[in-house]
Amino acid sequence: MTEILNGTPIADRVIASLKTRVEELKRHDIEPHLFLVQVGRNEAVETYVRAKIRRGAKIGIRVSHQILDENITYDDLKEEIARIARRDDVNGIMIENPLPKHLDFFKAVENIPYYKDVDGMTPTNQGMINLRNEFLTPATAASVTEILQGMNLPAGTTALIINRSPVVGRPLAMMLLNRDYTVTVCHSKTKDIKSLSRNSEVLVTAVGVPNFIDRSFVTENSIVVDVGINPVQDTIRGDANYEDLFGYVRAITPVPGGVGPITATLIMENTVRATEFQSTLSKG
Repeated sequence: MTEILNGTPIADRVIASLKTRVEELKRHDIEPHLFLVQVGRNEAVETYVRAKIRRGAKIGIRVSHQILDENITYDDLKEEIARIARRDDVNGIMIENPLPKHLDFFKAVENIPYYKDVDGMTPTNQGMINLRNEFLTPATAASVTEILQGMNLPAGTTALIINRSPVVGRPLAMMLLNRDYTVTVCHSKTKDIKSLSRNSEVLVTAVGVPNFIDRSFVTENSIVVDVGINPVQDTIRGDANYEDLFGYVRAITPVPGGVGPITATLIMENTVRATEFQSTLSKG
């Protein structure tokens, strides 16, 4: 029987822990504050922003949102980020993606101080993962490690990641190595992905193609963690063909309801962690 790796119970446990940590901060007159920067209007982005505001309120985190002109220059965006970063009452900064085509997301992110980078995208935070000194990590990659942690897999477990982006595949590969997995990373130029996938115990897919993963990629012992979020008509589909794989593989995350709830919560966890770190700096 296939185990459904539901992310909601994990997210609920993290939220309960965060509420306690936030209450402790507020006892010292510290209110965690996350600042979301959006460039240009985007309905999908604003939907996610509203979700973050609601989740922050549930935990006790203040979430602010600023929409900048879509034609803003990089230099002006850089200055705006610097202005926000100088504010002592702002503990976390997140640049909403996508940005307009004339702006480079990763170049923009470099202007956020690493200790306020709740997206885990600055070179410092990415580098700290490689040095096995994780601080603020990308929430999606961290969500995968949270799900796998609950399965108590033995050291050396083989994991295949179909993605090499700085948002998911690259940091996740290092994070799994930090947890003693044996990791393979695949991408569009990899030959015979299906064979590599069938020979791995864990398959993490972030391809961006609905129903891309079918039974030809897996075995009955496969654990499938689906990071894909693909709009299909009036619903959301993952990369994995859930109906085809359920009842066949060992375990699988649903979409929605798998990685997503944890990812949204870990952005808040990064905000609280950043706030706690900054409070120790101010005491010093």
